[in-house]
Amino acid sequence: MTTAPAFESIVRAEFAPTTTYLNAASYGLLPKSVLAAVTTADEQRAHGEFDIPGVDSIIDECRAAFGRLTGFAASRVAVGSQVSQLVGLVAQSLRPGANVLVPEHEFNSVLWPFLVRGDLNVRVVPLAELPGAIRSGDDVVAAAVVQSADGAVLDVARTVAAARAHGARVLFDLSQAVGWLPVHDTGADWIVSVGYKWLLGPKGTAFLAGTPAALDDLSPVAAGWYAGYNPWETCYDGPLRLAEDARRFDVGPVWQAWIGQRRSLELIEGVGIDTIHRHDVALADRLRKGLGLPEGNSAVVSLEVSEPALERVRAARVVGAMRAGRLRLACHLYNTEEDVDRALDALIG
Repeated sequence: MTTAPAFESIVRAEFAPTTTYLNAASYGLLPKSVLAAVTTADEQRAHGEFDIPGVDSIIDECRAAFGRLTGFAASRVAVGSQVSQLVGLVAQSLRPGANVLVPEHEFNSVLWPFLVRGDLNVRVVPLAELPGAIRSGDDVVAAAVVQSADGAVLDVARTVAAARAHGARVLFDLSQAVGWLPVHDTGADWIVSVGYKWLLGPKGTAFLAGTPAALDDLSPVAAGWYAGYNPWETCYDGPLRLAEDARRFDVGPVWQAWIGQRRSLELIEGVGIDTIHRHDVALADRLRKGLGLPEGNSAVVSLEVSEPALERVRAARVVGAMRAGRLRLACHLYNTEEDVDRALDALIG
């Protein structure tokens, strides 16, 4: 377990914000070591010295690290660049007329891949009612474990238990969860996530993982050269020679993004999810307490703000995001009590 002095030392060494940045739900601050790794890769490319096949082992390390965070073997982890593309694999696998249950106000990268089919029955219910709304005949329950708009945390255990009781499969989006919330054993059939938010990676990395049975029901509709059992030997001509494991769902990688993602995953694992979870929620609760709100279980705080308060926040260079008409502030490992207090000073006036 990372000690407090070690935690502070890592944060001081890796992050150098010039604002009061409380916006990990939009993108995580890029650690200095990640920036250096990406810059080196770009310089190598500029000089004609970049080694493309050398990225393969780096991606495999990222698969393994993501698997350790989420409870899946590396062989069950596929890589992409967008969550919507990966959710689309699940949506396209469903029979015409399949029943899909999604919470209200879900981020559209989870919702729209189902809606675009046009022949699926998509039912929407309030997040808190999701477990109780699952019924016989439902095929898939799809939801973000932490909601994008306001940071609300889904009752994962109840949702999975209800889905199992009614024969439905579960797809969880961990984009706003993995990296601060323990999600090692959600019980989902499939999980997806981006890497540029709480996992602190560059833009251009995304993950899909699933159980063997759930993955077997998907078709690699975007199969390209990187989905081959050996991409460097199977990149021309037929017959189809897909990888047998989850790599059959891979799409060609954004090289620099994965080089940076490996370093950020090393950082996250080095600090430890339990340590980050305690730190992030404690800061969010400090913010909630200062605003007269009850304690919560999320690293994200969503609140109504007046226009004068919002102007003070901007003038103080406190960075959050407006989502669904409310100010969303998100606390991550690089934030401090001083950051929260500056935000409170601006909000309260």
